[in-house]
Amino acid sequence: MNKQELCNFVSGKTKMPKSQCLKVIDTTFDAISGALKKGQEVRMVGFGTWKKKRRKARVGRNPQTGKSLNIPARNVAKFNMSENLYNILN
Repeated sequence: MNKQELCNFVSGKTKMPKSQCLKVIDTTFDAISGALKKGQEVRMVGFGTWKKKRRKARVGRNPQTGKSLNIPARNVAKFNMSENLYNILN
């Protein structure tokens, strides 16, 4: 499901105009991104939790040449699904 499909689904369920749904979805994503950037945890009860996590620098290998290369440290978003979502999927 992409953002447009999500917008269509929400619009159909809420009878809200698609343009307004798109604004709500964009604002929600901005809020989640902003909180993660600040290092805050984003918790959606019944769905899951996003956390900002730091990956250490490491040595990788180019699969074509076999040559070693350094991969720098970076921040990533880690998602843990809730027990409710886990039970829905399994």
